Amino acid sequence: MKKILILGGPVLFLALVVLLGCATVPVKSVTQADLPDLKGKWIGNYTTQGFSDTLPLELQINENLQGTIVWGQFEGGNKSYPYYGRLENGRIVSYWENGHFIWNLRKGEGKMKLEGDWKSGKWGGTMFLYKVKE
Repeated sequence: MKKILILGGPVLFLALVVLLGCATVPVKSVTQADLPDLKGKWIGNYTTQGFSDTLPLELQINENLQGTIVWGQFEGGNKSYPYYGRLENGRIVSYWENGHFIWNLRKGEGKMKLEGDWKSGKWGGTMFLYKVKE
């Protein structure tokens, strides 16, 4: 019985360290003060509902939440679209000619991540982007 207690303590401690190490940075409401930090290049991926593929995505954001989004892996190459965005209820809502996306911001520990949903006609899915350090 003592051996179980003696071994159980370190195992429990290691499990706790692993769980805390994998903790996600919380979602932060996006404000006007965040706009300078959002400016720049973002890379990540997107998924489409009903498909298992994860495809590349690249984004350029300027100080007015406008820029270019490049969707990867289309027949004939990548597709690039200009978009414009705005802050709405602590999130970024952006529109391009075919649809829109809504992002939440995760910011902390020197990293930034945009995550959210996209919709274009009958298609939609999720996207995750990470800020490229300049």
